[in-house]
Amino acid sequence: MSQSFGSNPDSNNPFSRPQDIQYSERPAAKPTMATVFGILNLVFGGMSIIGQGFGLIMLFFLREKFEEISKQPIPFPGPLQWVGTGIQILLTGWLIYSGVRVLGGTMSGRSAFLAYCIGSLLIRPFIVAINLFAQYDQIQQQIAAGGAQLPPAAAIGIVVGAGLFALVVAEIYEIAGFFVMRSKTVTQQFQAWDEVVNGARSNQTFNFN
Repeated sequence: MSQSFGSNPDSNNPFSRPQDIQYSERPAAKPTMATVFGILNLVFGGMSIIGQGFGLIMLFFLREKFEEISKQPIPFPGPLQWVGTGIQILLTGWLIYSGVRVLGGTMSGRSAFLAYCIGSLLIRPFIVAINLFAQYDQIQQQIAAGGAQLPPAAAIGIVVGAGLFALVVAEIYEIAGFFVMRSKTVTQQFQAWDEVVNGARSNQTFNFN
């Protein structure tokens, strides 16, 4: 006796789910780490822009006012310090760009963030070194103009301490971001969401085990 259409959903119903495909109970969703690092990149990038912008405004428009308040001259930056500032601005732009890209949760966004982490780890020490030399001369000029001479060892200690602190804080974030993004679980989450976004498969469930 023949079986009526629909009595066996596995063989007759074209809309039934194949039995040989295994599904987990977790639906594909944008990775949490994409949102976390995307927002952090934008926040840190925004803070850097505000700081750099305030520094430039103070230098070009408020320098005399600050000199009156502090009773000390504020030397104009030399060529070396401008080089460091330019590189820092470019790095900030890269930080913001990678933040926007990683927010999408795709593999290309993940790659953009990883590229920033590696690039920043390599570039930032040079920025700190440039600032060390530039700020050392600036501190000496300020002290000499104020009638007192700071011992070279003390000036070097101040500049190196501030530079190393800034370097360590930034590098910790980038190292953490690199290893989190490279972890197996996070990579699988990005791959799954990338397939959804790019239409490789519908927003069904994926097995992340």
